[in-house]
Amino acid sequence: QGYEGLVEGGDNIKQANWLSVSNIIQLGGTVIGSARCKAFTTRAGRLRAARNLVEHGITNLCVIGGDGSLTGADIFRSEWGGLLEELVRDGQISEEVARENCRLNIVGLVGSIDNDFCGT
Repeated sequence: QGYEGLVEGGDNIKQANWLSVSNIIQLGGTVIGSARCKAFTTRAGRLRAARNLVEHGITNLCVIGGDGSLTGADIFRSEWGGLLEELVRDGQISEEVARENCRLNIVGLVGSIDNDFCGT
């Protein structure tokens, strides 16, 4: 469910594979879910998202969306180191875990709910 899934964690974070996305090109909309997320617009929300990613060992994100999604990805990327430092300081993760997850790789793809950008 987009950033909402990152913030809420739990069953909202699932591993995708080729079968997850097979035979969907002809479908409009999205099969991965879509949600605007007010919590992700705050540092506290992004801190929760960072913790959920670290807990799942996720260091790579592919963000598909428009201006809001891609701006959110850029902010998250720029804050990543500070978010990890805060998690360590608050005792939510160890320094070793922070070192193992020190880099967040993000790929941003322009997308629309209408599936109308050829090639994306």
